[in-house]
Amino acid sequence: MKLAGTEAMALIDARSRELYAMPSLILMENAGIKAWSLFLEQACGGAAPAGGMVFVAGRGNNGGDALVMARQAFLGGVRELSVILAGGPPQAASDPGKDLAMCESLGIETLAYPAQAEQCRGRLAGARWIFDGVAGTGLRGALRAPLAECVDAMNASSARRIAIDVPSGVRDGLRPGDPAVRADLTLTMGLPKLSLYLPHARGFCGRILVVDVGFPPPLLEDPSIPGEALDEGSWRGLLAPIPIGAHKGTRGHLAVFAGSPGTTGAASLAACAAARSRAGLVSLFLDGEVYPLLAPGLRSVMARRWDPGPGFDPSAYSAVLVGPGWGLIPAKERWLAFLLSTGLAGVIDADALTLLGRLGVLDLGGRWVLTPHPGEFARLSGLPREEILLDPPAHAVSMAASRNAVVVLKGACTCVAAPSGRFWILDGCNPALATGGSGDVLAGIIAGGMASGMPPLEAALFGVSLHARVGRIARRLRGWFLAEDLLPLVSRTLGRAD
Repeated sequence: MKLAGTEAMALIDARSRELYAMPSLILMENAGIKAWSLFLEQACGGAAPAGGMVFVAGRGNNGGDALVMARQAFLGGVRELSVILAGGPPQAASDPGKDLAMCESLGIETLAYPAQAEQCRGRLAGARWIFDGVAGTGLRGALRAPLAECVDAMNASSARRIAIDVPSGVRDGLRPGDPAVRADLTLTMGLPKLSLYLPHARGFCGRILVVDVGFPPPLLEDPSIPGEALDEGSWRGLLAPIPIGAHKGTRGHLAVFAGSPGTTGAASLAACAAARSRAGLVSLFLDGEVYPLLAPGLRSVMARRWDPGPGFDPSAYSAVLVGPGWGLIPAKERWLAFLLSTGLAGVIDADALTLLGRLGVLDLGGRWVLTPHPGEFARLSGLPREEILLDPPAHAVSMAASRNAVVVLKGACTCVAAPSGRFWILDGCNPALATGGSGDVLAGIIAGGMASGMPPLEAALFGVSLHARVGRIARRLRGWFLAEDLLPLVSRTLGRAD
């Protein structure tokens, strides 16, 4: 499913009217009716909701959707019901007064904010459900008074908050401290909105569900929209069958350069994750200092003493993983430069990302996957971390194009960007995955996929999706798990797909 930016969604709406003769009134009716139906199904199990409801309608299309939902609630038997008009009468694109007039004709209580601020606060404080239709994707800049105060009153209520399309205040460029509705559930219209998945916004959105408004499919599937949603099951579609006659030599051989004093765990986790991700052979090259510490404990991974001199034959390997816990000594900077010159494909992670920044190599030939977290991305790009967090997809796409590499910018919502400008976002939001070593496992999964024959982009999408899936399973089985708990789940999950 595509991810829509503000401009893309506005274009879909306009083209629905212009190319497909779909009136705005029909689109708004569909949005409100289907959003109400989805709310009943997902939040109430299909039953009539209990308790008081308040629908807060702004002047734009989100406010129109809220009024349609209020009408549907009344017609469905809800009587403890109020509408709050925030900031003035509605001016929705469909029919500015019609939806409000229908609500008033049914006898639904209608209040105005801020003219009746005290009554509005009272209704919000006593509600069990609040539906937020104050502001949508067209918002420019932070909410200001009086709408900001209305949002504060909604957030102060103990009611469950349902955002219509986006939580009011959430927008492109949302900054820490900007006012926004803290929703328990977001019912987003037509396509998921890119702004919902930005780091400073995701915590306001709660569970995100997409409402099928009825936009024409060719508009929703427009290939010119660069963003797509990646989910925890996407890895299944990226797996090619392994021939029944395959042996370890045909399943790929991965060279892993990782580990240094104090960080041997990173090397073990990455190498073992790769070995469990369809690679037939994994060789782990270790510093002389850590080789005797780690090598005796390895069974399925071949440990080799790393010598920065001659002796490494690139033709013996199908891919490389370099960086987890590797250290930053000059000899490793030179070795990374050598690996980049071999023509091999691979994954550059952790310490190797810092070394890459020192090397100043820009064009990586389309063969490599970079896996930074925001701090590593900041060091590699030279940009402030806070600037990156305002719009990770844009920065990931820019780096992917400038470096000619696939970029996996890790976070609660991870972004995978291709040099072509396309990008994918996985809505992970699994805090149990935020544990030491989790990134090493991810790097190993991606590298294992590349060693077994996946191109860099497919391997990155495969790794991010599978990593999220096993993280979800591990949390269910083990609670606050350790990174090593993920390893057997990688094998088991992949095995069930064969």
